[in-house]
Amino acid sequence: MWRSDSHRLILALTPVDDITVAIDGRPPQTISSGAGVMALYPAHHVIRTAGGDSRYVQITWESGIYQRLAPELAGAGGPVLEPLVGFHDPLLVQIAQTLAQETGSGLADRLLVDSLGSALAVQVARRFMRWSPPASSARGLSRERLSRVLDFIESNLNEDLALAALAEVACLSPYHFSRCFKLAVGMGPQRYTQQRRIERAKGLMRRGDQPLAAIAAAVGFSDQSHFTAIFRRETGTTPARFRALLA
Repeated sequence: MWRSDSHRLILALTPVDDITVAIDGRPPQTISSGAGVMALYPAHHVIRTAGGDSRYVQITWESGIYQRLAPELAGAGGPVLEPLVGFHDPLLVQIAQTLAQETGSGLADRLLVDSLGSALAVQVARRFMRWSPPASSARGLSRERLSRVLDFIESNLNEDLALAALAEVACLSPYHFSRCFKLAVGMGPQRYTQQRRIERAKGLMRRGDQPLAAIAAAVGFSDQSHFTAIFRRETGTTPARFRALLA
């Protein structure tokens, strides 16, 4: 049984036959769940399920997130979502799987998880509330706002930057900030920040012989292995190899 003040999204990773679902005391329905099938259980509904064992991803988020994330989505009383079982949404599947991989690795990038979580919550609202962002969100950041954000990122590369903090600098909701930043810069804030961290790390390697673990910490990576993985993805080589080529 599930009842909560939070919304809940479930993604089946393995097929399960004949799952019985009863919502708010109504007559139960029986569905067959294949891999990639999803269910949405919004806050304040009573959901009872019975079925065989399965592997699945479960993501929950506060119903109040819409007031902080995108106030124009919230309206007077917040988004009204209804329970839905057995649907497909390729974008939600991709976001849920990436979130599971990031958080399961133990090396989750806070900006990436924030961005994915925001994208998931908004995609649910857009699909099930028939909402679309206002045209003003497509104009990108003004030069002044973009300059403030870029300066803030540059001054805080060693910190665990959060999407909400960057959005506050830009005086926008987190969701619209992400969209506008990408329009202005050509990439999302998480990817931009990682690239700036890599460039800062390259500079430190050129100027001295600090241990790679110290450089990783100085530019905001959680540990050396995370630093190495991102460095290789962005440059095609490892930090150790890059340093060796400088000698």
